[in-house]
Amino acid sequence: MAENLKPFPISATEESVSSFTTVGRRKRNWRPVGLVLLGSLMVTIAEILLKIGATNPRGIALPAPLDFLSIVFSFWILLGIVAYVASLQLWLVALRVLPLHLGYGLSSTVHLLVPIACWLFLHESIPAGRLIGMLFILCGTLTLGQSHK
Repeated sequence: MAENLKPFPISATEESVSSFTTVGRRKRNWRPVGLVLLGSLMVTIAEILLKIGATNPRGIALPAPLDFLSIVFSFWILLGIVAYVASLQLWLVALRVLPLHLGYGLSSTVHLLVPIACWLFLHESIPAGRLIGMLFILCGTLTLGQSHK
């Protein structure tokens, strides 16, 4: 009977790391990494929607003391909030199996996606210095993604 018992992991991180890494010839589980990257895409969409909502006229006009709340009732702002909530859900699902240090580092792809999306959809410019910084972030993210054990 004692042979059938599995040792209890020291922490949830130990169990997460062991389920994420390779064991023998078994392939890595890339699903949590995909969830983090999809969450980064959702954050990017949320940021674009919030920018559009902040620059467009407000949906509902409220009386003077509550006027600052009227921007929340913008269609674009509400869509942006929904996208943020979706990204949070993806993040929480990914964190169940992905080590935090890896997930947090991979989520830095937001710093690449937001400027690119702003350039594509909002026609904002990206200065040369920021492009160089984005290349460093890309190199760091790729290195982090490939160096997990």
